Amino acid sequence: MKVLERKIATPVDAIDSRRQAEAALVQTQSALALAMRGGRMGWWQRDLRTEVVTWSPELEELFGLPAGTFAGDEGAFLSLVHPDDRHRITDAVSTAIATGGDYVVEFRFRRADHSWGWMEGRGRATYEDGRATILYGLGIDITGRKEDEASIRAREERLRLAAEAGNFGVYDYDLVTGGSYWSPELLRILALDDALPIEVAPVHPDDRDEVLRRFLGAREPDSEGTFDHEYRVVRGDGSVRWVSTHGQTFFSAPEPGPDRQALRQIGVVFDVTERRHAEELRDVFVGMLSHELRTPVTAIYGGSQVLRRENVDPKVRDEIILDIVGESERLERLVENLLVLARAERHATLAGGDPVVIRPLLARILEDKRRRWPGATFEVEIEGDIPPVRSDEASLDLIIRNLISNALKYGSPTGTVTITAARHGDMVEIGVEDEGPGVPAEGADRLFDLFYRAEDAQLRAQGAGIGLFVVRALTEAAGGHVQVTNRSAGGARFTVSLPVFADPDLDDSDD
Repeated sequence: MKVLERKIATPVDAIDSRRQAEAALVQTQSALALAMRGGRMGWWQRDLRTEVVTWSPELEELFGLPAGTFAGDEGAFLSLVHPDDRHRITDAVSTAIATGGDYVVEFRFRRADHSWGWMEGRGRATYEDGRATILYGLGIDITGRKEDEASIRAREERLRLAAEAGNFGVYDYDLVTGGSYWSPELLRILALDDALPIEVAPVHPDDRDEVLRRFLGAREPDSEGTFDHEYRVVRGDGSVRWVSTHGQTFFSAPEPGPDRQALRQIGVVFDVTERRHAEELRDVFVGMLSHELRTPVTAIYGGSQVLRRENVDPKVRDEIILDIVGESERLERLVENLLVLARAERHATLAGGDPVVIRPLLARILEDKRRRWPGATFEVEIEGDIPPVRSDEASLDLIIRNLISNALKYGSPTGTVTITAARHGDMVEIGVEDEGPGVPAEGADRLFDLFYRAEDAQLRAQGAGIGLFVVRALTEAAGGHVQVTNRSAGGARFTVSLPVFADPDLDDSDD
């Protein structure tokens, strides 16, 4: 029969086991002492049976307490914790005790000088017969880390505000790991949800090859690593915008060389669409202005030279004088329109809020027009009790003159121009009708855009594309609106609607 042997623990075995446990404890205490030597960490324990809390000297030092003088219950410890953070500690500890797991919690603590620091508490409980008996823990001073995090957040917030104000986004390509980051502002500029590699970034097809050549060329080991270029992008909504990108590649070595490795590319992207449009308008404006100024000045100068000659045929003289008058008026309106355009670009107030009586103003304008355009016929239809409108006399004068000149230019200098004025509710409608070909359906909504001229209009007469823009700008500045329609009998009708002037003093007295 086989005999089963059971090893019986002897006093020698118990002593060896205790010595091993003591050695392990000494090693643990030595390692903990080394970790706490920097003064950033301390240990504590809480006897859950007596609720006595004991701190290490290092932890007391963190709290600014004399070493060896602090011992107490949990309430004494919590009194040093920020009131808003106490519940998080008690909740974390209760959960750890109930589940038998560890807890980690961050909280603010008060130092002896009454300043607030940040601590990370870590701990776990020991159990006897399933009951938690002692809670052990570490307190780690993380004030420096919290201050660094706060500083980083502040810098990020300043960058975010700067990006919003400057309308630019930030990109960061990690060329080692292949990761990429696009700031929320950049995603907003491009109307996208996620960052994309440069190879599939939404660059306009016509600009893609050049952008990739420059961007990837900035990664070459012998390059300076800079990327500065303006190009078009196709946004997520399908619209096309202009952007200006300024970037820098960071390498493993400062100097160019075959062994240098590109590590990352960081840069900013500005939306420069409005600037590009402004530059395009400026180029158009300069070209237009040089032509529009040169043409009337040349005609006036040439006609004046002919008139200086003796024995000029009377019929020729009259034609020349008529040309000079017409070109002078054209030049005068161009200067007035340019002044309004300059005020609009400065966002200055364009129209006033004074009462303007239409009948005498229109009479003065038509007297001047009849003198300058004797071959034209002007018909006027004004309601007898037409009220004053809210604007200013100079603005309304320019509005009506531009519309009448437009009717003579695109209608006929010997045709009929009809001017009407009638009240409709709280608005007064001033209409100017011509006998021209009317306005084309395509592009009619753009007639009031700056520098816009329909193809038919360009063929029929010279112009700058400013007059109707000025009409709309001055009308809307006075609280009104303008529209154009085709007449059933042929020709176009431009209608300016302006609010009836209401005296605020009379309104107040009625209340």
